Amino acid sequence: MQHPVPLILHRRRGLASAAASVAVVLGVALLTVIGCGEAAIPQNLLKPFDGKKLTLSCPDAAFADALGPMVKAWAKRSGAEVVVRREPMTPEDESDIGLIPAGQLGRWGEPGLLVPVPPKLRANDNPFQWFGLLSAYGERLVEWGGQTLAVPLTGDGSVIVYRADRLTDTAVAAEYHKLSPNATAPATWEEFAALAAAFAAVDKKPSLPPLPTDPERMFDLFGRVAASIDREKLDDVQLASRTDRDAIAFYFSVTTGKPRLTSDGFLEAAKWFAGLQKSKALPADGPDDPVAALADGRAMLAVLSLDQLVRLPRESGAVPARFGLVGVPGARTFRHADDGKIRQDVNRNFVPYYAGGRLGVVRTRCQNAEAAFDLLADLGGPARSAEFVGTPGLGAGPTRVAHLDRERLTLWLGYGFDEERSKALQDAMRHYVEQTVKNPAQGLRGPDRTDLIAAAGSALRKLGTGVSPTDALTEAEKAWLALDAKVPPDTLIRWRQRAVGLN
Repeated sequence: MQHPVPLILHRRRGLASAAASVAVVLGVALLTVIGCGEAAIPQNLLKPFDGKKLTLSCPDAAFADALGPMVKAWAKRSGAEVVVRREPMTPEDESDIGLIPAGQLGRWGEPGLLVPVPPKLRANDNPFQWFGLLSAYGERLVEWGGQTLAVPLTGDGSVIVYRADRLTDTAVAAEYHKLSPNATAPATWEEFAALAAAFAAVDKKPSLPPLPTDPERMFDLFGRVAASIDREKLDDVQLASRTDRDAIAFYFSVTTGKPRLTSDGFLEAAKWFAGLQKSKALPADGPDDPVAALADGRAMLAVLSLDQLVRLPRESGAVPARFGLVGVPGARTFRHADDGKIRQDVNRNFVPYYAGGRLGVVRTRCQNAEAAFDLLADLGGPARSAEFVGTPGLGAGPTRVAHLDRERLTLWLGYGFDEERSKALQDAMRHYVEQTVKNPAQGLRGPDRTDLIAAAGSALRKLGTGVSPTDALTEAEKAWLALDAKVPPDTLIRWRQRAVGLN
């Protein structure tokens, strides 16, 4: 075996001389640190970005309020000066840093307006701990065109809230049993529809809030239902065996760039919505705030996002026990990966749908990119990200595995539930980001996202008014094709591929 060649000092005097030299060096260093009655450490070592100026754009008022003190603390430590603007970032403004919805990354990344995240931020020994991020926020949602262009700050989340007290109602239980073998909270979209129909039949009135009038929320709801119907969940081994690039396609084919809205999986999802209207569980119109509908008894169950969940009514400071919660359902009828056919299965199929959260990006115009990424690393790091999750008014879902550890249950107590339901909320979030599923569906992320959602959202809402599933989807797809006609075909295909992580 070879050993490193040692440093040899030939004489004892040499060894003593070397030791003395080291002592002198250490002594000088010590004097530098402790000073002689004066601070001797250079200020630029204590404040690495002293004098640097940054402008941060954060149009989300609640989020701007929450991060304001954090930004000030970082600025004081670093020596930088940070101005927080509450207006949306535009290509022409002077923002150095933008805090954007996750779905907007393509809008900024495609034209090359963003600086890639420095490799050192992703290193295992970096305090940011990139390795601790959930895969969606460490890979899929922060990448565009083969580059990591964003730092994840918050995730999102949704749950089902239902009237737990009504499940013990004899009439409701009997009606529910006619439609579903399940007697507890819905675990599938089929059971959700059955419970909604049971409530409607017993109460002789709709049991759900109207479909959202906001195209963004309507499209998000449709996507969450469709994800587990159009796509069969796959693990690592199963996904690796798929050679068809369209195996990860969702709204668009990644080989042709064409919309898939009228395909069998989406049609099955549209039929589910139409079924809610047919069973008289879904009102055609009226106030569409699901929290208000639950609070005043107009709705017996609803899908709530985290920012809505925090608005449930409180009694003596807590959410009343009549409100139960459970994770977003899966589906038993879904499109199978082996043959593309829609059929029922004895096992529940749940596929996560990633479409929300907040990202921090640095503009190419920024003159102090190192300082900008240092600030974003502070905001998205283990400590600050936990603070965001623990601030219910932000609707911040998990971005890190640690946010879902049972030891971090305190992060979820602010939603006003007792300990048992707080655990159920944390479990619902763990289910929401199901890490064993390696082919999650993703929301729209391309430069044309806003126009596509506006076009499809209004058409999809007609599913709650009696319009047939085929007609509603055809209307939405035609609107998308009209928008696509304005973009060169090769550009469209590039957008569709990059949106799902292909380059």
